[in-house]
Amino acid sequence: MQRTVYLFGHPIAHSVSPAFHNTIFQNVGLPWRYIRLDSERTEDLKSLMCREDFIGAAVTMPNKISTMDHVDIVTPEAKSIGCINTIYTRPNPEGSEFEKKPLYIDWIGIQRALLDVDPGLPKHLAKLPALVIGGGATCRSAIYALTEGLGSKLVYLVNRDPQEAKFAIMALKQEGLQQEIHYLESIEDAQSIMEKPIVVVSAVPDILPKSELEHTARKIATSIIQAETGHTSPRLFLEMCYDPTPMTWLATLAQKCGWSIIDGLDVMEHQAIEQSVLWTERPLQSLPTELANKAIREALRR
Repeated sequence: MQRTVYLFGHPIAHSVSPAFHNTIFQNVGLPWRYIRLDSERTEDLKSLMCREDFIGAAVTMPNKISTMDHVDIVTPEAKSIGCINTIYTRPNPEGSEFEKKPLYIDWIGIQRALLDVDPGLPKHLAKLPALVIGGGATCRSAIYALTEGLGSKLVYLVNRDPQEAKFAIMALKQEGLQQEIHYLESIEDAQSIMEKPIVVVSAVPDILPKSELEHTARKIATSIIQAETGHTSPRLFLEMCYDPTPMTWLATLAQKCGWSIIDGLDVMEHQAIEQSVLWTERPLQSLPTELANKAIREALRR
């Protein structure tokens, strides 16, 4: 029987994830399809979740928070972060219906992409801080990856909207995050940091700043990227934006300043692998992940 997995978000016409998952399905002999559901209405996905062919969904912006209300079980990490990006189904042991279970596994992709470059990163982050640029769902997952996933004791946050940043911090703290998260509101705040961040995760679009708050956020991020750390630890800059290119304005600046650049496509590949294991219920070793990774990079080039 044909099964369907949905990519649920808006706008998603640019997404290359269908190339990854459909390559997996085709090469393991599953008559499945991974298709886009370009919508901001959670009701649109909810109606499809009742269909017999529904096997799961990848949830992207702006639906990562609102979709939580339409699943049966919320896993601990999803509850901590306050949003989801993966839904999968399993038989309900108490009946014939399937349970719709959500996960949030962006943080796993971020963690593994950083560890690929520096396996010793947890040792460094135990002593030195990190920085996240953003305020939405991806920002939350980055903070979770840096703290719960990599052991960072202190994360600084830069965002153009003070209220959004403070809400993100409050939401994480309410769910039990113990590590320190400090919002940087001004250049003076950034310049007063004694120990400079050795990891930066940028989770904002690559657009020119227009408002005064946007210019301030850009200046704060720039001052930290350009600052000398005085440490021998590798400096890693993870750019979550990869379309049309991961070399955004901030990533280009970071590269010029000696940071090692990691692009968001690496994060997406790790995330997509985890999703494929959940949806197909097959061991990682049996999945043609190299073919699928090649397919998404070719799709992005096209």
